[in-house]
Amino acid sequence: MDVDDVSHVGQWVQVLEKQKVALQAAIKRKGERPKDRRSRSQIIQEFMLQSVRTTIMCRMKDHQMIHQSWVAAPYPPSVAPLRSLKKLYLKDLYLETHHRGFYVLLRVATPPSTMTAVMAVMEDEKEDGVLFQLFQQEDEAHRPGEAVVQIQRVCIVKEPYFKVTNDGGYGLRVDHVSDIIWLSRDNERIPRGWRAPISEFEKTAETLKEEGNLALKTGKLSVAIESYTSALHVSTTFEMSQTLKLNRSLVNLKLRRYDGALEDAGKLTADAQQSEKGLYRAALSLYELGRFQESHQALASLISHYPHCHTAKKEIIRTEQRLREQEHGDYDFKAMYKAAKDTPPCLDNATFASNVEVQVSKGRGRGLFTTKDVVVGELLLCEKAFSYCSSDHSKTSLLMNTYTNRTILGTQADLITDAVQKMFRNPSLRPVFTSLHHGDYKPVDEAEVDGMPIIDTFLVDRIVSLNAFGCPRTSLESHSAKPASEPEVQSKSHTCGIFIKASHINHSCYSNARRSFIGDMQIVRATRNIPAGSEIFFRYAIPEPNYTYEKIQEKLQNWGFQCTCAICEQSKKIKKNLSSRRFTLLKDLGATFGSQTGTDLPKAERILDSIERTYSAPASDVPRLELSDPYLRLIHIYSSKNQQDKVIEMAWKVLISLGFIIKWQNPLSLKSPFEVEQWGLMEDRLIHIWIHLWTAYAQVSPDLCKKVEECAKITYKICIGEDDTFNENYGKLAHQAMF
Repeated sequence: MDVDDVSHVGQWVQVLEKQKVALQAAIKRKGERPKDRRSRSQIIQEFMLQSVRTTIMCRMKDHQMIHQSWVAAPYPPSVAPLRSLKKLYLKDLYLETHHRGFYVLLRVATPPSTMTAVMAVMEDEKEDGVLFQLFQQEDEAHRPGEAVVQIQRVCIVKEPYFKVTNDGGYGLRVDHVSDIIWLSRDNERIPRGWRAPISEFEKTAETLKEEGNLALKTGKLSVAIESYTSALHVSTTFEMSQTLKLNRSLVNLKLRRYDGALEDAGKLTADAQQSEKGLYRAALSLYELGRFQESHQALASLISHYPHCHTAKKEIIRTEQRLREQEHGDYDFKAMYKAAKDTPPCLDNATFASNVEVQVSKGRGRGLFTTKDVVVGELLLCEKAFSYCSSDHSKTSLLMNTYTNRTILGTQADLITDAVQKMFRNPSLRPVFTSLHHGDYKPVDEAEVDGMPIIDTFLVDRIVSLNAFGCPRTSLESHSAKPASEPEVQSKSHTCGIFIKASHINHSCYSNARRSFIGDMQIVRATRNIPAGSEIFFRYAIPEPNYTYEKIQEKLQNWGFQCTCAICEQSKKIKKNLSSRRFTLLKDLGATFGSQTGTDLPKAERILDSIERTYSAPASDVPRLELSDPYLRLIHIYSSKNQQDKVIEMAWKVLISLGFIIKWQNPLSLKSPFEVEQWGLMEDRLIHIWIHLWTAYAQVSPDLCKKVEECAKITYKICIGEDDTFNENYGKLAHQAMF
């Protein structure tokens, strides 16, 4: 939703087709054992030269260069226990083949090079070499390629995929992070000739602990984890084991492995008298996992046992703020805006979802429903992103999928990696993500094997393609940058995120909710009164000017359904002659507005009256989307002429055309008190409509200003996400225009 889909842009269609041809040529070699393999030394030499060229190229080119990222042919991750697999050597591999039932044992022979994958040359015991590509790795800022693929490190690749590379060579490609197992230096599977000196295995727990401490101090976190883990294997005292777990918990926190940090801290507090550091690290882990109530309990226990722990007292205040947000939707929006100025704009806030719940939606799978009666403008959901990638921080990529024929420009490639890594680091978060809609993709049943979580990259890709939201840094910023006269069109954000609850909201062109954003928080508000137990809908795609039923459905084809809302059903049933007449009238209207001699206002209004007569259903049932833009243009013209009565008349016509039902005390006078009996389709520019009404009534009927201001504020809250900033952005300006 709102991502930049460039699948139909000519230059990218050509690139996609070229890649398809290359893939088809590679597939023809399936099952072939290549006879032109290069020697290990040749592969290393060529790789090192290419790494130098890549480094120079990256330094010379602008950091905003567009990367190309290809989605491979989907294949399932390995779910076989290692003990059930048989060993293969590189010389035994067949091209374009997933070697099910086998594994290869490899050692890193070169320093890595990182582009869309972490690449290096690997060698086996027979001294054969192969180019190795490891995808879905954390970005360089969090974990450099050198920390992922360490030279001389030994690994096992389960059920390896051997393929033709883009340059015509051969390589091993690993798409699933759970398909590779990095062996500890004392693992018995490591061949004798690759093992560390015997002295390495005779180190005491104290020596290994000190090595871990040094690695932690110098930022070598993966080395620190390995040292502390090795020390635990040889620890002979209870106290030493507790210290090692505590240290490893700290490193896991730094690596964002909150499950592991919590496990070590939890074991610590369970096995011994409650430790100050253990409780504190458990509380931090629970906080980062979004388990705020449990975090609060751990902090309360910590303060009870250690009343002089000032950091815990600060932390419990922060946790109480999250609980207020989570339980009551009590947010400090101005503080959120301040935090959203950071890059990336990842906010420290909790999710509020008390007013909604996931239920079965007839004919739609699952949907999000209200748990209580809600009124227009009320907060339905304010959700922290599960994964989020900002275009100001992540690299902009073309994510090309030759199997779905989709090309997305933005950060969606990084979003896939972010979600993969988050679940791999913290398996407890996996179920909530993998339960999202994934179309007809068939995932594996197993969640883990050999104590390692199974993460299916192609399942993640499918979920992201169906559930990702394009996100402006803030909706206020996006709204402020858009001219008031601009029609409501589909936004195309390069920043994107996954929001678990919001992903359950189904589509309707005639929606009853609207989403907005502040950083990585999505805010969903009701656009009309919604009874308890009702399904919530918002728009995945926006019907644009001159829309047709076919055009709307084409926009929705990625999700595999056809919209049956009132707008689509009416568009589907309209007769061709009536549709042609409406199109002709709209064209005439455009020519009238574009006349070099100025707009003939009576003529424009007559044409609009004629267009109104081409609709059969009342606007209160089926909004008349084509009319809001021309009526808004008339508002601007009449406002410039200071004809406030006409401004009021045209403003009400915009609202009525979008499905609003207005009841005036005196039906013959637009200057009499009114009530909004039904709120209609919500658009950004309705904020400006209400402001025009407000300033116009200030001149002709001041007693109605307060009521109109309330409506303007509700509309602002729905479109922007909050109304704390309404006065500084519109209220003051409106008052200045009035007085």
